[in-house]
Amino acid sequence: MGVQTRTRRTSMSTTAPAPPAAGRRRLSAWGIAFLVVSAAAPLTVVVSAAPMDFRLGGIGAPGSMLLCGAVLLLFAFGFNAMTSHVPNAGAFYAYARHGLGRGAGVGLALVTLFSYVVLNLAFYVFIGFFGSMLFENLWGIANPWWACALVAALGVGILGARQVDVGAKVLAVLVTAEVAILLVLAVAVLVLGGPEPVSGAGFDPAHVLFGGGIAALLVIGFGAYLGFEGTAIYAEEAKDPDRTVPKATYAMVAGLALFYAFTFWILTVAFGVDGVIAFALGDGFADMVPVAATGYLGRGSATSSAC
Repeated sequence: MGVQTRTRRTSMSTTAPAPPAAGRRRLSAWGIAFLVVSAAAPLTVVVSAAPMDFRLGGIGAPGSMLLCGAVLLLFAFGFNAMTSHVPNAGAFYAYARHGLGRGAGVGLALVTLFSYVVLNLAFYVFIGFFGSMLFENLWGIANPWWACALVAALGVGILGARQVDVGAKVLAVLVTAEVAILLVLAVAVLVLGGPEPVSGAGFDPAHVLFGGGIAALLVIGFGAYLGFEGTAIYAEEAKDPDRTVPKATYAMVAGLALFYAFTFWILTVAFGVDGVIAFALGDGFADMVPVAATGYLGRGSATSSAC
């Protein structure tokens, strides 16, 4: 009897995961939120997705961002309920493994791994391309794209080797700068006014749900929240996973929903309801935000928003 009891205790001690060291629990809700918001890249979403959203989905683009945010908040309630029961850095993989079995978990993990590897490689190319463009536009230096990409990879490697909260602090500065660029543009648009009276047509359900572009609005809208589920992977580094992870998730989704809806709406003020659609349907639609920044803030701001 005693031997069996000791055997069971030994077995349990070897299979049960060890609790994370206290020193690893360094991330607050805001730290996690900044880490995940940086993956969504709000400036990139507004500069690149907004013109396409207006082009394919119509004037209901601002309202669609609120709609997608509300749907993801509902999903987040159930998602966060799982994090308290499965505090595993694998997030979706761990949930699928516990709920659907090892096969489903491994399959999901492989698909996710492949997707994120490709996505990260694409990001470095993206950084290299726009970094090279920035050097040439500002200083006339012809820099190869791969050099900028390598510098970015080196910076990520250095931050990755440090404590997790170091990266969160750096990203907090960068994300704040992204948001500040767009908020400055928004203030200028509201102060100076646009070519048409201010309109709330972008939030009218008739345009959001029944305007004929709902499919495009939802695809682009949900894509704008890329990586929001990443809050769960920091459960082992969170100061209090049961409270920190849910707070970070709700704050991120709600904050992005309001920010996207507001900045998309600002474009309807800057160009006018008819003007923003006309611009979006034109050949140079991708330059919508830089053109607005140039008109309201000057040429230098357009470089900041584009690069």
